[in-house]
Amino acid sequence: MRDQIKAYEEQAKAIEPNAEQRCTLREAIVNYTEQFLENIHDLEKIPAFQVHDTGIDLTKQPISDNPIELEKAIELIAKSVDREGLNPASGGHFGYIPGGGIYSSSLGDYWADITNRYAGVFFANSGAVRMENHLINWMKELVGYPESALGNLASGGSIANLTAIVAARDTADIRAHNISRHVIYLSKQAHHCINKAIHIAGLKECQVRHISLNDRFKMDMDALKETIAFDIKNGLKPWLLVGSAGTTDTGAIDPLNDMAQIAQKHEMWFHIDAAYGGFFMLTDYGKRQFHGIERSDSLVMDPHKGLFLPYGIGVVIVKNGEALRNSFTYKASYMQDISSLADECFSRINETF
Repeated sequence: MRDQIKAYEEQAKAIEPNAEQRCTLREAIVNYTEQFLENIHDLEKIPAFQVHDTGIDLTKQPISDNPIELEKAIELIAKSVDREGLNPASGGHFGYIPGGGIYSSSLGDYWADITNRYAGVFFANSGAVRMENHLINWMKELVGYPESALGNLASGGSIANLTAIVAARDTADIRAHNISRHVIYLSKQAHHCINKAIHIAGLKECQVRHISLNDRFKMDMDALKETIAFDIKNGLKPWLLVGSAGTTDTGAIDPLNDMAQIAQKHEMWFHIDAAYGGFFMLTDYGKRQFHGIERSDSLVMDPHKGLFLPYGIGVVIVKNGEALRNSFTYKASYMQDISSLADECFSRINETF
């Protein structure tokens, strides 16, 4: 058996490039990306938007055991991916929220991919988990959440919103026998990922109310109050109120403090989708506009929007940390060694999805 393992080890070494090969690969990629960055603002070389459907060329390249030349691979990606569609780093691009990413973050991704440390649990890598928790703690403080709040770095706003809604669902003990009595209230400009999360979380049988907007494209509080009163009169249970802190269409911020007061009055879970606007709280003006966000039960922010980090990263934070634990903590026999480190191991909850 030992000899067979050694033989397999020798075969596996064939896929590991040596120092000279790594240097060749690295220099080719760096040279290409430097040219990309140097030309990023030249709209003739790299327009803000173009569609030639060149991506079809990728599908013509067979996936096989026979590699293609490095130069051909780079040109294929350059032509089929990097010159196609939107170029969010372009100075002529105004059509979408995310930016072109921060260069130092790309090096961070490179570093993390090379070392390839597993960051799922504290037992596997305490430093990586503490780094994530440290970032989440900073964001908790930014929005005014208590130390007992918990959060997670997810792949984007969609998974982050889904995570919060599942925690809200489980806290309300929504089951098959009572689901149709529970009511969800959304703005008409709530991001489509909220409706998608409702569907994935098995909540389509809830009553979903899309509240009208005022002349500033914010959720109309009078319409919200009237709808809640109507639902209560008809024996329904107001359960989830979702506010937007920066809608995708207009950048509008719902009246968060008023919504928090209504949610508290009716014992509703108040969730805020701040994927777009959340990090504007780093400014004095933003703090004033987001008054009341600290009263929410959960929220979502996207660093790949307001902080211009590369795709994709979204953050979910739940004020009642136990709600997040109860929904996403699972035990398995192969993970028995982490049980003594429970306080720190609650990291990448979305691995349960």
